[in-house]
Amino acid sequence: MPYLLLPQEAQFFRNVKKAISQLYHMARTEGLKPPVVVVFGDDEFLVQRVIQRLTDLLLPTEERPTALSVLEGKEGTEAALAKVLFEPTFGFQLVQRRVVIVKNPAFLKERDKQRRSSLVWHRYLQQIPPRTFALLALTEPPSNAQLGLLNEIALLVPLSKLRAQDLPEFVQMLAEQAAIHMDKAAVQELIDRVGNDARQLATEVEKLALYIGVDGRISVDIVRELVPSLAMDVFALMNAVVEGETAKALRMLDGLLQRRESPMLILYLLARQFRFLLQARLLLDSKLVAPALLHARADTFRQQLERIPDEIRHRFPEDARYNLLKQSPSVIRNFLLQARHFSRDQILRALQLILDTDVGFKTGIEQGHLLALLIVQLSRLRQSSQETAA
Repeated sequence: MPYLLLPQEAQFFRNVKKAISQLYHMARTEGLKPPVVVVFGDDEFLVQRVIQRLTDLLLPTEERPTALSVLEGKEGTEAALAKVLFEPTFGFQLVQRRVVIVKNPAFLKERDKQRRSSLVWHRYLQQIPPRTFALLALTEPPSNAQLGLLNEIALLVPLSKLRAQDLPEFVQMLAEQAAIHMDKAAVQELIDRVGNDARQLATEVEKLALYIGVDGRISVDIVRELVPSLAMDVFALMNAVVEGETAKALRMLDGLLQRRESPMLILYLLARQFRFLLQARLLLDSKLVAPALLHARADTFRQQLERIPDEIRHRFPEDARYNLLKQSPSVIRNFLLQARHFSRDQILRALQLILDTDVGFKTGIEQGHLLALLIVQLSRLRQSSQETAA
């Protein structure tokens, strides 16, 4: 059986979106051919979402108690697979189709090294009964041997983690599926507030859809009203600090504390911002982003980011939450603009001040006071850089 798209093609979300749309159309109109589909990838949410969407298209909600079976992990034995595939459930004759979902099954791991002739599960899936569909969700990397066996009997659907530049198109796809309309500014505002967490983006789009209703239009203001984000508020606080606007920054901090945001979480987010600033300083010092490109068009700026060599990328954290290059282009641009106002030594000094504040939290001193002192100290760093430049 063919791949729905090749693994190298799955690196680009536009290819995935097109292929998945074709798969959904097949499920909606004629069922699935072949009746066994394997969805695999390193983003559990994306894999489960495709499986759930296929289930929704294949089975009416009212038929699922009778027509849907789920095997997961250790439950996914060959004996259990045989039972759900070949033993009719009560009321099966009254439903149009039956769906079996198998998640990271034990039989796939245990039999990996056996010859094909002894793989009972392989024969079962070859002999799947009419009107029955098997959906396999693999969020643990399958071996080449496993993929080779599955490719003989199933349609393979590889998925990859979303890249930062894929997020706008991903959010637009979510909006289309939820039957709402989001303009580019609203999409970018949502991404800036949520980040590159596919699951959380989907959750927020669902909330927006419930609020606005079918065919409703989501504006930037609606996103700002309905998608609160401490990260965004700390981002704004950081902007005030970078501009040396101490009084404004202190007012913003007081607002966060008044609504009972965690001082520890505020400190963590400030540390994350300054780590991003340090990474931005590295890019500037390496002459990888020309000053003129900081004000270039979005597509030109994105192309410049894609040309950053691997030897520089490898110096950045592996965890996407702490890697500046894994953020959206607008966020990267903002930190690059901010980093121009600080030397590397000043950023390192800021991180040391944040560490000292963290230590102070553990001494029993009132945390709000320590945060206020930190804001004053960070603002002075910016003011000192202005004086040096003058």
